[in-house]
Amino acid sequence: MSRFFCAVLLFTAVGCARTQKPEVATAITPPPTAQLEAQQVSPPEPKADPWAELRDVLSSDTVLFDFNSDHLKPEGQQALQRVATVLRKHQGLVIRVEGNCDERGTEEYNLMLGQRRAEVAKKYLTDLGVSEKQIETLSYGDLRPAVHGDTEEAYAKNRRDDIVAPQ
Repeated sequence: MSRFFCAVLLFTAVGCARTQKPEVATAITPPPTAQLEAQQVSPPEPKADPWAELRDVLSSDTVLFDFNSDHLKPEGQQALQRVATVLRKHQGLVIRVEGNCDERGTEEYNLMLGQRRAEVAKKYLTDLGVSEKQIETLSYGDLRPAVHGDTEEAYAKNRRDDIVAPQ
């Protein structure tokens, strides 16, 4: 009887083992909160306003010249380099370089000198990789002084290129 009893136990154990369903995980466990936060994608940075970037550069830079000269000073070159960086980055932007003079000299001479000053700045910008299509030039000669007066200090501030975003 003990063989019979052992055989029944063995058959029951094997049969029960075969009829038991294996455990299957049906529920998906959500990842911990820390993992969710790491998986979230940050929203894209808002695009910088190219005109605002250009205005910031233009408001802080003036290109000044010596008396009767169209030679760029190192400070003027640095100002134009900052402008060139913005213009290369945003190729849809257009600027106008306005050449100005102090009141000494004839109107014709000052208009020509102002134009030469504007053209020198334009050439410097194009040499830095800015497209010619992005740069207009205009001379006001002595018609738009930054400072009124007949002192050397006033004259020095009026010998300049203004760089503006045309309307």
